[in-house]
Amino acid sequence: MEDGIPADLPPVVRVTHVVFDFEGGGLESLVAAMAGRFRGTRVEVSLITLGGREGRLGAATRDRFDQFVVARPTRGLSMLRPVGLAAEIRRTRADVVHLHSGSWYKGAKAARLAGVGRVVYTEHGREHDDPRLMRWLDRRAAARTTVVVAVSTRLRDYLADTVGVDPAKLRVVHNAVDTTAFAPGAAPADLRAQLAIPADAWIVGSVGRLEPVKAYERLIDAAAALRGGLGRPLAVVICGDGSQRAALRERAERLGIGDLVRLPGWTDLPVRFYRLLDAFVLSSRSEGESVSLMEAMACGIPPVVTDVGANAEIVGADLRDRVVPAERPDALAEAIAATLNAPDRAATAALVRRRAVEHYGLDAMIAAYERLYRGANGAAGAS
Repeated sequence: MEDGIPADLPPVVRVTHVVFDFEGGGLESLVAAMAGRFRGTRVEVSLITLGGREGRLGAATRDRFDQFVVARPTRGLSMLRPVGLAAEIRRTRADVVHLHSGSWYKGAKAARLAGVGRVVYTEHGREHDDPRLMRWLDRRAAARTTVVVAVSTRLRDYLADTVGVDPAKLRVVHNAVDTTAFAPGAAPADLRAQLAIPADAWIVGSVGRLEPVKAYERLIDAAAALRGGLGRPLAVVICGDGSQRAALRERAERLGIGDLVRLPGWTDLPVRFYRLLDAFVLSSRSEGESVSLMEAMACGIPPVVTDVGANAEIVGADLRDRVVPAERPDALAEAIAATLNAPDRAATAALVRRRAVEHYGLDAMIAAYERLYRGANGAAGAS
């Protein structure tokens, strides 16, 4: 024992996460969950957000971080020589810089300018095929990165085969959720009343950013196809905010289902919305490894998803019929109807809860990242 610290305790490691924004979303929720789990341990976590604002999630979770830095946005030569970001990294006294999607090239250069010897990058997903320039920038960033983490095997293969990242640097660490916080529970009657949803209505919906990549218009189209055909009223609840909010509202009105669709906006308590749902629908045109899908499954909500990213892998082989082609709103509608009318709904709820707990619990992900932070380039439990 030295200075009152048991000799078998690992040394403190200071990790600074760099994200583009901390407004809300799966990536940001994951970083916040990691900070909460590491709080009070031998891993000290700080955060730098590049977007120039604290963000709604930042306001709600900044006390989880040892330092929470809102960097001033810079233009011009900051990509070529990001000295301002390097100075912020030095102020956090980082032993490790952990970069996330949207901050790789600039963050990797800044980390090296700051003299940080260990740089971890996590790729959370890509919205489209990357132009040649972006792939070139990513390869340059990878050269300054110690370990490149993909959140799914499909994404790892894409980074190796299409982007050209050295396979020796690539690891898979699956996303995860707190399955204690996200757990089955009674549907909140007060929330149902607040949203003016009839007592006998089926409720389908999602939680996420209202952005084009999430393609929530497909869910609205499916709801229009299902109206009047389920034997019970239908309500659609899409919780979140973003640039497509007005467009989604207009689409619902144009299809004559404005009265069915609820867009309640951002929430700090998504678990209440998950518990309200009879089916969780992820209609995205692109995904990495969806945290909201894992959260819904942890709450025991049957999923219907498009066949993009790691969606099919998360749902599992037992529910392969709930995975539909991304460009088929008719198939989405059929899968939603089958899910709502299934005679084994309780068994499905238990199945998805069990899968979330066994495969996507937070402890395994936290342990894998701590091994990477401490210098183990291979992560047990990761592939």
